[in-house]
Amino acid sequence: MNMVTCNSGDPKLDNVVNGWLIRDKNPVTYQEVVDDIKNSRWDKLKKTMLNRQKFGTAGLRAAMGAGYMCMNDVVVLQTAQGLCSYVQKVCNQAQIHNGVVIGFDGRYNSKRFAELTAKVFISASIPAHLFSSVCPTPLVSFGTILYGAAAGVMVTASHNPKEDNGYKVYWSNGTQVITPHDDNILEEIWSCLDIPDEHWDIEEIRNHELVKDCQDEVTSKYMDYIRSSLREDVLETNRKAEIKTVYSAMHGVGYDFIVKAFETANLKAPISVIEQQNPNPDFPTVKFPNPEEKECLDLSRKLAEENGVKLVLVNDPDADRLAVAEYNDKSKSWKVFTGNEMGSLLGWWLLQQHILGGGPVGEDDVFLLASFVSSKMLRAVAKGKGQLVETLTGFKWMGNATLLLLEQGETPIFAFEEAIGYMCSPRVPDKDGVSAAVHVASLASSLYSKGSSLLGQLQALYAEYGYHISYNSYFIFHEPNVISKIFSRIRNYHGPGIYPKKVGSCKITSINDFTAGVKIPEEVNGGGQLRVLGTGLDQDYTSGEMIAFTCEGGLSVIVRTSGTEPKLKYYTELACHAPLPSEQEAKKVELEIMVKEFIEELLQPKENGLIG
Repeated sequence: MNMVTCNSGDPKLDNVVNGWLIRDKNPVTYQEVVDDIKNSRWDKLKKTMLNRQKFGTAGLRAAMGAGYMCMNDVVVLQTAQGLCSYVQKVCNQAQIHNGVVIGFDGRYNSKRFAELTAKVFISASIPAHLFSSVCPTPLVSFGTILYGAAAGVMVTASHNPKEDNGYKVYWSNGTQVITPHDDNILEEIWSCLDIPDEHWDIEEIRNHELVKDCQDEVTSKYMDYIRSSLREDVLETNRKAEIKTVYSAMHGVGYDFIVKAFETANLKAPISVIEQQNPNPDFPTVKFPNPEEKECLDLSRKLAEENGVKLVLVNDPDADRLAVAEYNDKSKSWKVFTGNEMGSLLGWWLLQQHILGGGPVGEDDVFLLASFVSSKMLRAVAKGKGQLVETLTGFKWMGNATLLLLEQGETPIFAFEEAIGYMCSPRVPDKDGVSAAVHVASLASSLYSKGSSLLGQLQALYAEYGYHISYNSYFIFHEPNVISKIFSRIRNYHGPGIYPKKVGSCKITSINDFTAGVKIPEEVNGGGQLRVLGTGLDQDYTSGEMIAFTCEGGLSVIVRTSGTEPKLKYYTELACHAPLPSEQEAKKVELEIMVKEFIEELLQPKENGLIG
């Protein structure tokens, strides 16, 4: 390539961009930077070049394009080199000998990024267990544990827009990296910026003696795990019930694996949404390939109605999350379950299965996990039989806390987050949309056989454990100083250091200001059983702003900033006695009024230019 140099007038920018041009051997991204220089796009280059991505709640994730803040060959090679160097320094010889596990989804460049990663490791004489085709993200977690590998890498941007890609790193324990490993890997990258020419050559990568195709073995062993996770009577009910389901892979990787998993679990093969069945990086039928968006379920519901099917299951494109909808014969409408509702149902189901299987029972033995912003309903469900442990947001915290509990001889059986992510066994210490689909279909088989339904069982849980309703949303902000203004006002509401005592009609009984480390009253623990290590709540909070309020009458409110986007998020839940649907509707209205009061008084969206 002809050498071009950057002369922006900013020495720091020139230095970084010229360093990029020396390293980048990809003609597409190289040309992108050349064009930016020729057209004096200095602001764009400052945004993409002057900082590096950090490992967020889901690893690296960004738009594909040139620059250190984007996803591209240079960033992938440098990240792989940093990870490889770190693994060589801290992992034991057995783990290094066992190599790394590398998977990828169906997005543009995913396979290439996976092969570039493999090349870095085999160049250091470390074996690479490389999937030969696309795979669900949870299979990389499972495979890392299966092989006793030093680390795992999944190239995916999950449900992000089609322009994005990402890079999820798993540690040798099969969970996503947390502190200190994430920070240490980023630090290691700085000493691995130069890319040897050989790392670019992936033409014969699949034929290398250190590259092992792990697709069939990991898939087969994963299916063995699926079968072993179901009791014999559940397998028998699945076989007899023969319930019909509709499934969508959302243009992602899930279809083949769901078909195999259903067969393994004696479930009838699902009817597939053909338009969304195969990986397609353009995601042509949806605006955003996120099954939390209601319109993403339109094709599935239509197909279900045409075939007289009550249950719809939809994975996101890397099959680590699951959306569930059920047709209600009484109301002649679809019930789309929230992550909190399905988390409560699945948690109850797996607790029942654990007890029926003769496992230990008691609050000191059995643990269910949830992110701090998720529903507290499982705490009521588990009372006397187990306990709910809360973690920071992000499944990396739930996965690591799960494994630490196991190490202490405890029995963690389930974890979930409100963003439709579920872990149905510590065998895969990460969210897993394949095993979750199997358990939801198995639960439905059991309920339908008894003349009930998922919604019917949820109502039964509300009657027994209290009605729990959530109302979550977010604002977008453009001025970062608005956030410090909002939170400063909350912290000095009635004078210096005096927090709000009442908001609208709600009297506040406790406050946990995670960022400032203030608890009112002082003994409030903010929901994380602090004797459980590794939750992220057992250390100083450094991920932005987060304050939790508990109020009289069963209302809880959490306000926090996103770690990856300019979003101010709020999570609310009302726990109350409302067994009848009419009472529940009234409580929904009540909650919306209370939430509106909180927003208007504490966040002041109009005054602060927040966009809802």
